[in-house]
Amino acid sequence: MKALNENQKDIIGTIFALSLFWIVMGYFTATQPNYNQTNKAPQIEEKQTQSKVLDAYGELITKHTQK
Repeated sequence: MKALNENQKDIIGTIFALSLFWIVMGYFTATQPNYNQTNKAPQIEEKQTQSKVLDAYGELITKHTQK
């Protein structure tokens, strides 16, 4: 069997790189989660608009001004 010339080596390298790319893309496509079929109901969480420290300062100020 004769040795490969540069053009044949380039073609084999390109084919190898493309096949590796499509194998990785196929893996990620096949293993991605399906977000359309989740059975969980969306949960609404309470959002705190003010920190506890600011609430404490507000109470302290209103108590101090009432005196």
